[in-house]
Amino acid sequence: MSAKPDEDILNHNYDPAYRHLLKAKEIAQKENVSPELLSEINRAIELYQQRHTYCEGQTTQPSQALDTLINETLCYPWKDAHKKGEISYVASPRMLSGNKEVQLIKSITSASKARMALEIGLFTGCASLGMAEALPKDGKVVSLEIDKGIGDLARSFLDKSPAGHKVEIIVGPALESMGKLAANKMKFDIIFMDANKDGYVSYYKTIFEKDLLASGGTLIVDNVLKSGDPYSGEKYESNSWAISEFNEVVLQDDRVHKVMLPVRDGIYLIRRTEDTGDWLP
Repeated sequence: MSAKPDEDILNHNYDPAYRHLLKAKEIAQKENVSPELLSEINRAIELYQQRHTYCEGQTTQPSQALDTLINETLCYPWKDAHKKGEISYVASPRMLSGNKEVQLIKSITSASKARMALEIGLFTGCASLGMAEALPKDGKVVSLEIDKGIGDLARSFLDKSPAGHKVEIIVGPALESMGKLAANKMKFDIIFMDANKDGYVSYYKTIFEKDLLASGGTLIVDNVLKSGDPYSGEKYESNSWAISEFNEVVLQDDRVHKVMLPVRDGIYLIRRTEDTGDWLP
């Protein structure tokens, strides 16, 4: 039982070093360089691929329900659904959290003894289901999704899983939904942010201004390396400026302890300093 690999992940297009290696190979072949040099370039490319495969193999495989959800998402006719007006924007399987990332989120959820989780940006429910599987029987995941068609699709996927009933989907603009949750005094032990990148700063500020993150809670933010653009200075992604802005906001925020991990397209783990001992001299 293993999910089909997302081609963007398999080809490591998130990593600019890998992209440049592929370009170097192309140039080397045209320039007819020495076999030794071309062999080293090929070996470097091979090592990138082998590391990915090795890490995936060393990671807990998805549950049957999660595996089915991942595969159905990868095989779904997203372009046709948009043309038919079933969804409001052109979605891509690349928006799916891969198994390695979901298992990391699941581990953090379990280790934190979380009971309440919030997801900002549902898509088809991959991360939501991972968190739901790690929550106790009375636990709950609240997932925010802007598009009703995608929300309905995610619901159909989640309803096939034993833990899917723990996920509540709220359709509408995330900031409005977050405001309502705060008004109802809801707090979350885990918050996973993976929505529109130009909204990250607003979502981040709202989380702390409206006290949505529970004491001792963890905020997990996806795509903070954005195909390498924030540190490479390249413009591989059109909206990478928003991630660079967000990363700087977090870096300058002395209220939080943060660590950025190069998992998939980059993950930020963010906690309050009082929960990590950063206030100590």
